Amino acid sequence: MESLRESPRAAADGQTMAKEEVPLQGPNEETSLLTLPDDDLLSVLEYLSTPDLLSCRAVCRRLRDVALRPELWRRRSIDMEFDASTRSLQAAVLRVAPCASSLSMRFAGDSHALGPLAATTRCAAAELILHVDDDPARLAAAKLVIRNQAALEGFKANDAFADLLAEAFSTQGLTRLVVELRWEMKWLKRAEPAPLIPASIEEVELVNVDPPFVHRVLRSHAATLQAVKLRGDCQGVAPLLAAIPGLRHLECPVMEDLPLVAKCASLRSLKLTVKRCKDSAVEAASQATAAAFLRAATHLEELQLEYYGQSSVPVEQGLLTALASSGRAALRKLVFYFTELDDRLEMELASALPGLPALEWLVVPGTVPRRVLAAINPGSAPRLRGLRISYLMVRGCAHPAMHEPDVGRILASYRHFFLVVNALLCGQKRQCEHCAKGCHGVPTPTGEFQVGFYTHEAPGKEAVDGLSWGFPCETWMKV
Repeated sequence: MESLRESPRAAADGQTMAKEEVPLQGPNEETSLLTLPDDDLLSVLEYLSTPDLLSCRAVCRRLRDVALRPELWRRRSIDMEFDASTRSLQAAVLRVAPCASSLSMRFAGDSHALGPLAATTRCAAAELILHVDDDPARLAAAKLVIRNQAALEGFKANDAFADLLAEAFSTQGLTRLVVELRWEMKWLKRAEPAPLIPASIEEVELVNVDPPFVHRVLRSHAATLQAVKLRGDCQGVAPLLAAIPGLRHLECPVMEDLPLVAKCASLRSLKLTVKRCKDSAVEAASQATAAAFLRAATHLEELQLEYYGQSSVPVEQGLLTALASSGRAALRKLVFYFTELDDRLEMELASALPGLPALEWLVVPGTVPRRVLAAINPGSAPRLRGLRISYLMVRGCAHPAMHEPDVGRILASYRHFFLVVNALLCGQKRQCEHCAKGCHGVPTPTGEFQVGFYTHEAPGKEAVDGLSWGFPCETWMKV
């Protein structure tokens, strides 16, 4: 995000303007700048930093006017850090900037110094990011900022906190809403509920938010929602998710009535978390609910299954078995994360592959046993294009994985193939035998977290994204 630093020529309060035309001094190059048409002059000024752009306003009337054209500001991000050394410049931006791509404010410390300006600025931000603690005065100031931005053309997003939920919900024009609470907090503190507004939110992320607020958001914005990310109490949410006509991406824990969501024909991507429960009966019921959903959701194209439960159910009742049971699953990418891959889960993962004929990308971010590798071949996974593994058998250097017979067989069996392996990590003094030889050109030790290998051509964006988990692999080598 662009840093706001005071320029010697910037006006301290952002309001000083040249009262009369100031003739330019110097070579002809400077004089010719003002002879450019507005479009060309705007193209030049786009390269200036925010402080320098503000300084242009003191040169002459024409630059004063051109420097405030929305075209020069709509892609600039403004971060109100409340640093004393930049406060005058931040104040100038809030007073004169016509718009911005992002306005970020942290209501803490002496933030009250710029709070009134932020609550009255005419700078319309496409994205508003607020960081607020539980101080009543700061919460009140943040509400004023939200109300002000809601009245400005271009307001689209908000990242609010706790007691701002009702205020954020009643803001028209939101397209993205992120609310993350560190503890449970009730949102309906007013006697009356927030008023209904036209649907606009396309993406919502709610963490530890009171269910009534979750329900209200999903009901009111069902017509526009495309991505929903939920963590925490999801009581009564499944029927509301099933009623969202354009839902394409969902992140949630296993919840009651989850199989209802499988009826959402637009759903293409799912991140499902299966938690461990103290009560074994409750955990078994949760796994049965998840399995019923996976059997029905044959239209899913991408699944990230985070499995923290106990693997006490038989293989034939497992979640991956349920996913592959129809034999016609459309799944193209599977991320299977587990806390511990025991014999039962090994067998389930290996036996599920033939039931996933469309699978192209397999990501297993854990210790992968040889049994799973042995099950990967063009017969069981005919369309597989890439594999990501973290470790093979044991944690440590992943370079020996390249010397595993099954890894070599997989690379040779497919016409084009990509393999990503974690590169943690041999030390200089205690290198494994393969790193000591330096074969495969593996950069060790270089601090690389993961290394990708390709057989024929370097990966494009589709392959990098297909094998990403958390963040993409950036170092690739041909084998």
